[in-house]
This record gives sequence, structure tokens and C-alpha cells, in this order.
Amino acid sequence: MSVQPAPGAEAFQQQHIALVCEDEPERQAVIKTALEQIGFTMYAAKDADDAVERLRREAAELVIVDEQYQGSSPLDNQVLAAIRSTQMSLRRYMFVVLLTRASATFDNMMAFARSVNAVVNLNDLPHLPAILKRGMADNAEFYRVYRDVLREAGKR
Repeated sequence: MSVQPAPGAEAFQQQHIALVCEDEPERQAVIKTALEQIGFTMYAAKDADDAVERLRREAAELVIVDEQYQGSSPLDNQVLAAIRSTQMSLRRYMFVVLLTRASATFDNMMAFARSVNAVVNLNDLPHLPAILKRGMADNAEFYRVYRDVLREAGKR
């Protein structure tokens, strides 16, 4: 006897959710539109505690965090701290974007320093769909072998 999924369950399981930590409604709207263009649904965290709890409960495929979310700085951002403490085998399946005011988009040194996959300057938000596509594709290729090994070892 095989269990058949409920009608529409396949679409729900294939849904890509992006956790977004951005305070400004105008930027949230731009991000939401960009995410929809690349096939993601936006979950806007209510606050940092909500975002951290969501990260604990569910593996996020895409996380977008404003460096000043909830009045924080990149050095004391509660969401970024939670991401840094995520187990490496889970973290490598997560693409984390830091929205910044000072650094250039795709500043790899800043991304490394902040333990994120990509940095996006707020001035480049209109180009977010293309930035996300490129960044996520580069990240998938970079970690392809690592993910294959995890899969073969039965850990993913």
C-alpha cells in the first residue's frame, strides 16, 4: 500500500521560502517582487527573535538580512549570530545575503568577514533578481562536491 500525497502537496513541498529580515516596508516590497521573479515566497520575520526561531525550526534555503535589522550592527546582529552558529552541514545548504550601506555588491572579503554568502549594497536592490540568481548559482557550483559527499554519506 502506498500513501498518496494530498492534491497540491507536491507544489507545497517544492515551494522555496526566503526568510527576510528587513525593517523598511519599501525595501521589503522590492525584495518581495525580486523573490517572486526567481520563484521564492517571502517570509518577513516579525523581529529578530522570530527570525532566529524560524531558523531553528526549519532549514532556510535563502536568508536576506539587513545589517541594521532591528537597530543592530553587523557585529551584534542576532540573526547573523544564529546563522554563524548553525551546524556546517546545514549551513552549506543556506544562501545568506547581507544588505549593506557601505560595502559594494559582491564584496567577497566583506562576505567572508561577516560569514555570509553575498553582500548586496542597498543601492543595487533594483537588480536583486539577477544578483540572487548569479550568487546562488555560483554558491551551488562551489559546494556541489561537498553536497554530493554529504548525500552519499546519508547525511542529507
